[in-house]
Amino acid sequence: MTHQGAFNDGKTAARRNVTLLIDGDALLICRADDGTEAARWPLVEIRRIGTSSERPQRFGKINDDARLTLNTDDDGTWLATACPKLNKRDAGRVRWPVWTGAGVLAVISVLGLVFFLLPGAAALLTGAIPVSLEMRIGSAYRDQLLDLAARFDGNGSPVQCRNPDGLRILQKRADEIASLVESPFPIQITVVRFPIANAFALPGGHVLILSELIKTAKSGDEVIGVLAHEIAHVVRRDAMQASMKSAGSALLVSLLIGNVVGGAMLAGGASAIIEGGYSRDAEAASDFIAVTALNQLGLSARPLADFLERIEKDEDSSNIMPTFLSTHPSGTDRARDIRALSQAVGRAMNAYDWRTLQKICD
Repeated sequence: MTHQGAFNDGKTAARRNVTLLIDGDALLICRADDGTEAARWPLVEIRRIGTSSERPQRFGKINDDARLTLNTDDDGTWLATACPKLNKRDAGRVRWPVWTGAGVLAVISVLGLVFFLLPGAAALLTGAIPVSLEMRIGSAYRDQLLDLAARFDGNGSPVQCRNPDGLRILQKRADEIASLVESPFPIQITVVRFPIANAFALPGGHVLILSELIKTAKSGDEVIGVLAHEIAHVVRRDAMQASMKSAGSALLVSLLIGNVVGGAMLAGGASAIIEGGYSRDAEAASDFIAVTALNQLGLSARPLADFLERIEKDEDSSNIMPTFLSTHPSGTDRARDIRALSQAVGRAMNAYDWRTLQKICD
């Protein structure tokens, strides 16, 4: 018996309609338009993405970026019955070693001899930082940025926006995107009342959205597009790498003495994330990850392209603090590439949810 779904090959952002058939010990995936074979997945290598109660059901193959999405009315029971290891949790593509205290001290001792090479080794070092430690660092960065926002505000009002309905809308989409891209961190969203249109991915799964970005956006789809892009930075650990490049020596000293939220590390790391931005390659990679995830969710990425183009023309706040485009270069070219990759047409947010999100700081 054949079934239907949508298939992303993990190499392009294209989303193709496919027919599915269990053929012996493998799942045969064929293009719906011409019947040609798109992929053949061994049943023992198929893994569920998300939970069995989610709709639509999504699946992946170990050590493969390709993704399979069943139709919404298909509960996937037929596939679950055939796959012996469907719910097994395999190690992700990025594996973080379990550091012992002696191991950390040994590595830091070696790095102390060559710390002047730290910027070039930032990517390697970032991969060696345990997830739990990066989450603690990210929480410290977030607290520092909230404190800075409160000082800027100066009127004593809370700067963190806590409207539960608005946060729930953002968190729902964030969890969906994080599940698709297999984020090693749970995504934690913080909305800050601040008069600059910007968003930041911090280490350890934290995403900060400044309220002016929501005010500037023309739709909730634009906000979710930006959120998807920042989650891609989270998965790539770009924020941690930027922090290591700028404040690596201070961070190593903090780790050595057991103070992972040391002031020197915080000051250098947080400023690197806000002011330094990322390379064009990092931005292009994050755009690709974000658009692919939106395609898999059936959501259009075109609103993100519209937002990038529009905010690039707005220079009102350029003398105060870098805007989303200032820290994320080449907006026009990125918008063009995003439109070319976007395959879906769905909306990320209905009109009611968008009005609710706009009141998140009330």
